[in-house]
Amino acid sequence: MSFSNLIGERHAPAAFRLLAAAVLAFASTLAYGVDADERTVTGKWRVTAAVDGADIASLDEREARSMVNKIMVIGPDNVQFGTHACGPSTFEAESVEPRLFLRRQFHASAGNLGLPNPVTAVKLNCTTVFIKNTDTLLIFWDGWFFNAVRMKP
Repeated sequence: MSFSNLIGERHAPAAFRLLAAAVLAFASTLAYGVDADERTVTGKWRVTAAVDGADIASLDEREARSMVNKIMVIGPDNVQFGTHACGPSTFEAESVEPRLFLRRQFHASAGNLGLPNPVTAVKLNCTTVFIKNTDTLLIFWDGWFFNAVRMKP
């Protein structure tokens, strides 16, 4: 059975226009959401605290604390944290429940991280950042979570 048979020949053009408008509205909402998340995380960020480590981490606590006051620069063509540089990112974002997501993806507890629920997780080329608000991120790096604040231009 065709779509036209379901709604009747007379109403098919209007129904197709309505369906096309809905698809375009949904696509533009998705595009806006990705652009908004990219704009939110793009910029210079100063690490203010080493908050907590995952079950398995490349850094020990002393090394993690030495990252405080380091700068992370997030741009569309590059992500740089200290001397480590990554290439372009797609800024894939998703709204997640922190407790489940962090346990599953990072083998970590959300208990000490101060994340909103849900939280937007943005995948960058070499890491994931969590948007606490427009001026505060939680950065995952080498098995540690770091609070970072936006640096004003």
